Amino acid sequence: MFKRLLLMLPTFVVATLFILLTGDCTGRTDSSSAVPRRTAYPRIELYDSVYRPVSLTLPVRIMVNDSTTVDIASHGDAATWIDVRYPRYGATLRLTLSRLEGDSLFTAIANRRERIALNAGGLRSTVTELTAPNGLSSEIVATPGAMVTPLQIIATDSTGLLFTGALEMPPALPGNDAEYYMPIVEGVERDLIHMAKNLTAE
Repeated sequence: MFKRLLLMLPTFVVATLFILLTGDCTGRTDSSSAVPRRTAYPRIELYDSVYRPVSLTLPVRIMVNDSTTVDIASHGDAATWIDVRYPRYGATLRLTLSRLEGDSLFTAIANRRERIALNAGGLRSTVTELTAPNGLSSEIVATPGAMVTPLQIIATDSTGLLFTGALEMPPALPGNDAEYYMPIVEGVERDLIHMAKNLTAE
């Protein structure tokens, strides 16, 4: 009976029925173009938020992560270089403590702000302003997209001390981008905020 009905129907109707019966009835469309997935990076284990003061005698109390190593080099009476190294991250927080007076201080502040802007390279940045209870006023500039110096700090008591620094990241490995290093940036930013909150002139 079914075959007899098919013979009575026009050819185009039979073709239509064949397509409907053998085609995909789920309503899905075939797509041969795969959507690329986001790169899955291995999780970087951050250091605990445990801190200690820099042990050597300085005119400013500086708190650093307890898992870091610190190297201090004096460059005359005007400047002290402080390298805070994060062994697990391969990154170094390079800090400079300067003693300046009068116009020299404000000129140095202006120059440092210009350098911070150049290092950011026009990328999106956030600024965190902090003032220690009995210390210095600080600005922490975070530029996650900057692969070389994603974190920078400037602090001063506006009378004679200038404290500046930048996080120097390790050379980028092939295939790694700013997102890969994001946990490191966030971990060191947490440490910088703690440092700024406790930055006190001795």
